[in-house]
Order: sequence, then C-alpha cells, then structure tokens
Amino acid sequence: MFTGLGAHFLCCEPNKVILGLSPFVLRIFRHRAVPIPFEPTRSYVYKAARYELLPRIAEIAREFGDEPFLLREISKQLLAETYTPEQLEIRIKKAKSDATEKMSNIFGFYIPFLAENLRVFERLGGGQFRNISIDEELAEADAVATDVDSNDSGIIYAYSFPAIMRKDGKFPIKVGLTITGNAEERVTQQCKQTCCFEYPVIIKTWAVQRVAAVEEAVHSTLEARGSKRRAPGAEWFDTTLEEIETIVKFVQPTVRPVSRP
Repeated sequence: MFTGLGAHFLCCEPNKVILGLSPFVLRIFRHRAVPIPFEPTRSYVYKAARYELLPRIAEIAREFGDEPFLLREISKQLLAETYTPEQLEIRIKKAKSDATEKMSNIFGFYIPFLAENLRVFERLGGGQFRNISIDEELAEADAVATDVDSNDSGIIYAYSFPAIMRKDGKFPIKVGLTITGNAEERVTQQCKQTCCFEYPVIIKTWAVQRVAAVEEAVHSTLEARGSKRRAPGAEWFDTTLEEIETIVKFVQPTVRPVSRP
C-alpha cells in the first residue's frame, strides 16, 4: 500500500480546484474521478503518471514561472514520496518481449512524454522544460471549447475599438467565447499584435451554457444576415450590441450578463 501523493488522488470531482493550475491544464486532468489501485503493470504506470503525478508536478512547477526547470528532479522527488523503494524496483515485462524494466524507468518515460504531448509543459531539450505561457494557455483552452456539441459553460464576449464604434447604427464588432472565466485576458491576448491600432473595449459579456453552440448560433445568424466582414480577422461582424444580445437571448433565454469592474 503506498502513501503520499498516490493516496490523495488529486484529480477528483470536476469542480475541485487545484490551486496554481491554469484552466487549460485543469481540463486535461479533471475527468479522472476514481482512485487508481496500485498494480505492477505498464497500464497502471501510464494512468498514475497522467492522472496523479502530472497534476502535482504542474502545481510545483508553477513556482518556476517562466524559468526552465529539470522535470526529472521534480518527478524523482514525487516518486520517492509516493512509492516505496521496493515498488519502484519492481520489474515489469515489456510489451511483445520477455525483457523487463524497472517501474521507476517506466515512470521516467511516461512523465516527460505526457507532459509534452498534453501540452502541460514546453520541452526545451537537455531534460529541461518550461511552463506554457498564459497567452498560449488561454488560446488553447478556448480552442478546446470550439466543439459545438460540448456542454462547457463559458462567456460570450463582444468587443470593438473606440475609433470605429458608433452610438447609432451598425459598426464592426468581434464576437467570441472563452471558457477561462476572464474575457479581458482573452481579448488582451488576441490584441497583442501590430495590427491593433488602439486598446479594445469590451462592450458586453454573457455567461452561458454550451458556450460553443451559442457562439456558433450568433455567428451563423449574423452571417446569414450578410453582416460578416470580409477581413483577415475572424468573427468580425457589422452589427449592433442589441442585435447580438437578441440572438443570444433567443438561443438561451436563461442567459445572464456578466458584471465587470
């Protein structure tokens, strides 16, 4: 029976918050809801690495900020805290081979492999990794939510620029979504480009269920009305706040506006 990290089962209920982890990283781990019984198999090592060790490693790695770190040093420490030396020395048969390797070595393969392929960290080479920047995390988190069949809740936002906004009549408005809970950060991340001539203004935000489906309904309706702008930037429409809000409320009558400072 092992103790420490493995006994706490860090990824539990979907609404549990693991302090220090970004929304995107949390989405990677949340769906594992049951404990993983220890057994000396490669399948167990994979599941334990992904659902128990990586969340804790990601939490510890936040202390490094943007600085590179040696993933194997964090992994080695957590493995020692989680398993007994005897467990880590257990030899497990390789697939399609009579050869065996230590459980610790299998963890040593799966942890960096999953960390890179699940985009938990950026691999720099030489055993060094780095946390994914907040801009990348926000963009990737919202990319996950673009499936219209998803049940994710989130925020629909509408923004424009002061120079092109009008009190009466239609003007260019960007309509997008975020599941991170922070429309300001998402808009700022989008506008960190030389083509943006001034700071954007968020006109209004709405908290909705099935956020991707609501966004798709708004986009499709405005495009069907001939409001979509022909421009390199996507999701821009010649419209009004009232028109957008009418569509959002029609699609989801229980929608509520999000108060902002």
